[in-house]
Parts: sequence; C-alpha cells; structure tokens
Amino acid sequence: MAETRDFPVYLFTGFLESGKTKFIQETLEDRRFCNGERTLLLVCEEGEEEYSPDQFADSCVYIRAVFSKSELTKENLEAWVKETRAERAVIEYNGMWMLDDLYNAMPEEWAVYQEFMFADAGTFLTYNANMRQLTYDKMKSAELVVFNRFLPTMDKMDFHKIVRGASRRADIAYEDPKGNVVYDDIEDPLPFDLNAPIVEIGDEDYALWYRDMSEEPEKYENKTEYYIDVHR
Repeated sequence: MAETRDFPVYLFTGFLESGKTKFIQETLEDRRFCNGERTLLLVCEEGEEEYSPDQFADSCVYIRAVFSKSELTKENLEAWVKETRAERAVIEYNGMWMLDDLYNAMPEEWAVYQEFMFADAGTFLTYNANMRQLTYDKMKSAELVVFNRFLPTMDKMDFHKIVRGASRRADIAYEDPKGNVVYDDIEDPLPFDLNAPIVEIGDEDYALWYRDMSEEPEKYENKTEYYIDVHR
C-alpha cells in the first residue's frame, strides 16, 4: 500500500493588523518559496492591507476567503484543494478563532510544517491582559513569535515573559518600524534542577536538556542519574 504523502501547511497566526498579510505577501513574492508549486492561500480575516497577486513570484497561488468558522470543515478544505489542485496551503488565520477549530477540520494528510505568530507590539500587552486565552492559544505551538513595530522605549522582558509562559521553544523576534529585526537573547533558567540528587527531565524538556548538555558538558560531569519522565 502506498504511503499517504503529507500536504504541507504554512500557518500564520496573530490578531488583526499584526503584520501577517505583509509577511505572507513578501513570502509569496520570493521565488525561493513561490517557485511553481500550486499554493492554496486561505485568508481567514479581512484587514486593511490586501494581497497583490500580480506581484507574487508565480501565478500558481489560489486565494480562498474564509469568512466564518463554520466554513472550516474537512469537506470544504478537501474541495478547495481538489478544485485548485494545490500541493500545499498557506493559511492566514483569524486571531479571534481558536486553533483547535482549524486542527479539527484539517484532513488527515494535512501537516503543519511551519507556524509563525505575529503581534503588534503596541497592542499586544493589552490583548494579552484582556484575551489571555486567545494569545496563549497562538503562542503555545508557534515556532517563531514576531513583535512588529517594536519601539526602543519598550521592555523586551515584558514580552519575553509572556511568550515563555506559553512556550519555551519559540524563537522571539522584535521588528522596529523601519523593518530592522533583532532576535531575543534573554536566557531562561533551565526547567530542571541540576542540584537535585536525581535530575528529573520531563519529556517536553528532553531536547532542551540534550542541547544544554552538549553545549556545556562540564555542568553534567558529576551527574550520574537522570529520570526521563515521558508522562510528565
């Protein structure tokens, strides 16, 4: 029996006017990404900025607007792929919808290859204070969190702490109004106690432990026992 091939999904999340459309537009203008693969672009919210398909690097991009969560069904997703003969999907997701609404609708072969979250630094702290569940939902599985319009007067630690409360693995980037990007370099304490008689390492922290041990082996020279708790 032939194996089912993954259908790659590139997922971009964040609230309205957070910079998602601009980033996706620039991505689709890049021939390294937009290079002939038939791409289904699902747009799940309507902001001030609109797409310019005539500027895409390739004409094989097919836009479908999703105006309601009720339209996110397995049947609709499969139908859009069939009618466009798409080989992958790029999704600009609505920040007011929970990600489970999308995940539960995705056909079995759909696989999220990359997930980025975008946020306007000027409004993010307010969003997080008033809609914590929605912001956490978008940060918890993101590979990269980008704070746009980040000003020198803003404290990176305020943003860093919020992201780390949802994910220890996400990279964090701060982009100023001129487009200059700086990546977060704030060090976090290890999520396990190296001074304990037995160092307990949860399954979710295994990769972090392995990297730290590889980079600083001297910290582990006198440690002989590790308990890898895959159920923690």
